[in-house]
Amino acid sequence: MPKSKTIRVTPNVKKCIEVLKEAVKAMPSSDLKKKAEGALRYLSRTIKGEPQPVKGIECPGATLIIK
Repeated sequence: MPKSKTIRVTPNVKKCIEVLKEAVKAMPSSDLKKKAEGALRYLSRTIKGEPQPVKGIECPGATLIIK
């Protein structure tokens, strides 16, 4: 594993996020859809360079993440 914790966001990564967003929009309301939306929010914030909550160990309040 590299020592750097920097994630390189390529155009392919951005495109994958957009495809996943479209797929989640098409999903019927369910617990899985809520989890997928939370995962996409988390990934979107991460690729924008926003720090992960508590180094990814736990999530604050209303933050949804898959464990």
